[in-house]
Amino acid sequence: MNTIKSKLTLILLSFVVFYSCKKEDKSSDNNSNQKNLQSNTKDDVIKGGNTTTLFSFNTAKDNEIVKISGSEVSDDDIFLLAGAKNILLVSKYKKNKPQQLIQSDTLLISDYSHVTIDRQLFLRKKVKNADYFLFALMESPLGNGDHGLYLSFIMLNLNTLKYYTLKYEGEPTLRSDNAVDGEFLENSELDRDIVIKNELYRFANKSKWIYSPSEEEKDINFYKNFEQKWYEDNYTEDGKSSYPAVVKSTYYSEDLFQFNGRGNDDGAIENAAFKIVPYFRHNLIGYDKNKKLYFPIKVESCAHGCAKTIEFLSEHEIEVSYEMNVGQPDTIDLNKIIFTNRP
Repeated sequence: MNTIKSKLTLILLSFVVFYSCKKEDKSSDNNSNQKNLQSNTKDDVIKGGNTTTLFSFNTAKDNEIVKISGSEVSDDDIFLLAGAKNILLVSKYKKNKPQQLIQSDTLLISDYSHVTIDRQLFLRKKVKNADYFLFALMESPLGNGDHGLYLSFIMLNLNTLKYYTLKYEGEPTLRSDNAVDGEFLENSELDRDIVIKNELYRFANKSKWIYSPSEEEKDINFYKNFEQKWYEDNYTEDGKSSYPAVVKSTYYSEDLFQFNGRGNDDGAIENAAFKIVPYFRHNLIGYDKNKKLYFPIKVESCAHGCAKTIEFLSEHEIEVSYEMNVGQPDTIDLNKIIFTNRP
């Protein structure tokens, strides 16, 4: 009898221990699931908390809507994405309450650049019986290290969310008057669809951001092209310069001092024959008082390292010293400059 009681007691204790373990395991699983749920919810809040709808479209299907949204939108301008990492998304929803996400894609990820969307240049049109939306954006790198501006012209199929991008890269120059002076980049995907490619180029060429030269400005000898002409004369095809051993330049009757902008008045030097004006981290321009003509001596632009001081060593020789030049200053003999034109 005692043996039977002992066995019953042992079985009862085993059941209690087993039940307690199962309950503890179940509680542990619930805690783990709850923790994962909170983590996922937090991720969703981080990803979606700062996005703002920029464009919204009804589609051919009455119960669907397409939205283009951006992250880190500026408080002052909805079409400026001003974060350290900017993202442009496209999403398709069903018009339920709440709206149900059907499909989404990323149109752009831009690090350490401000992204400006052109509020005046956008277009919705039918192409090959499909509904498309075209718009433009510009990426402007933060800091002073990169002077470039990067344009993207995007053509989005509002039915499939497939999109095409035509890129244009360059920088503002003297001749471009703050427009981007550069070139379109090759795109093999666009080469495979000539209709889409032509639509994008037509659209992009309407952009006020792209420098579009007049017929006069297309002539390399026109004074507004003096920077490009100087580079063409002094740099080889592989990008190497012969400066300052041999300097080639061009005479201009137009006032390059005025066209280049206000110079470093404190750093300008002159004698009976020449006036030389340095521009802060920019060009070095001369004026021949006898010929009454202007000529570029050095064309350059940088964020740091090319601020310069100049002085006459003789009536026709100047010395150019740079702010971070650890070597010998450059000596330029103005009488030995080779001019591509003669007055």
